Amino acid sequence: KDVDEEPVPSEGPPKLDEKGKPLPRPPVRWAAVGADEDDGEPPAGATFDHVTMNLPASAIEFLDAFKGAFDRGVWGDRALPTVHCYTFKKAAETFEDVVKRGEGYLGGKIVDPKIHEVRDVAPNKIMLCLSFKITPEVAFAETRHESKRARTGA
Repeated sequence: KDVDEEPVPSEGPPKLDEKGKPLPRPPVRWAAVGADEDDGEPPAGATFDHVTMNLPASAIEFLDAFKGAFDRGVWGDRALPTVHCYTFKKAAETFEDVVKRGEGYLGGKIVDPKIHEVRDVAPNKIMLCLSFKITPEVAFAETRHESKRARTGA
């Protein structure tokens, strides 16, 4: 069966059966044909569980990409992904400082952050991984956050 023949979930609330219960979503299939060909765009309804941002020198600056980037029609009641953002911390900074910096770039609150030290990279410089679930307030925000990069032109 060709991927193009799969029904595409409509935007908005899920369709209901005669008893008012949501109809099951069609299975999500990837449009890839072969390993050497372009994978194409994911089919409508494709979701993911984790995002790893593994460039510690700048990854935290790209958290603004999540603000308002999710479609309620696609995600519905599904769990939003967990972000694992690698970054650096100076010796004088606290974990709370790192979370606040992340919130500044994200443009929203980081709830229940988890931070683990990855390794010391230099005197007074530690690589960390900041992990958190994206909140609905951030994911489905009406307007996208203007990041510090956009304001400073960096």
